[in-house]
Amino acid sequence: LSPRGEGRRVRNFLAIFRREFGVYFVSPTAYIILTALLLVAGGYFYLDFRTQVEIRIPLTYTPTLQLITWLVVMICPLITMRLLAEEKNKGTLEVLMTSPVTELQVVMGKYASAIVFLAFLLLPTMGYIILISQYGDVDWRAVMTGYAGVLLAGACIFSIGTFVSSLCQSQVTAGIVTLLISFSLLLMMFFADRIPQDSVWKAI
Repeated sequence: LSPRGEGRRVRNFLAIFRREFGVYFVSPTAYIILTALLLVAGGYFYLDFRTQVEIRIPLTYTPTLQLITWLVVMICPLITMRLLAEEKNKGTLEVLMTSPVTELQVVMGKYASAIVFLAFLLLPTMGYIILISQYGDVDWRAVMTGYAGVLLAGACIFSIGTFVSSLCQSQVTAGIVTLLISFSLLLMMFFADRIPQDSVWKAI
């Protein structure tokens, strides 16, 4: 590809990314999701750390981070369900695809906007770590690794949700199917511990 052609592809991708990312903040969805995430995670953080202090055990952020992971699993379908299903339902997908953009640029622009939006949602929860650091030592490498894991788990679910959204015209249907698949993947961890080691299902 020529530099001019490559630059045009990047501009198309960024245009779709900015359009999709901006949509989150012109609707109440982003603020509702962010408020719910901070209320639930903040309440659990307070109760968990109060318990740890009362029974005098070393402070750990792992339980709160695990809860945030479960919250992300529930949040991701709400974010991805509209990515392509809304375009199909409103009839704007045909208009978008007739513009000088490729299918890959459309999908990746929408997908990238969802991931950046998730990072935006997780950013305020870093305040919990800052609070902990005022009263003890924090292993920042472990914390960053944990958040990277949450972000990557969200990216995995986003990929599933984007695919499901491309198959559906109803946002609700896309959200429910994505949520069911996401929960199934998480529940596999629990079922795996209960399967005999010599079972072929254990390897799967």
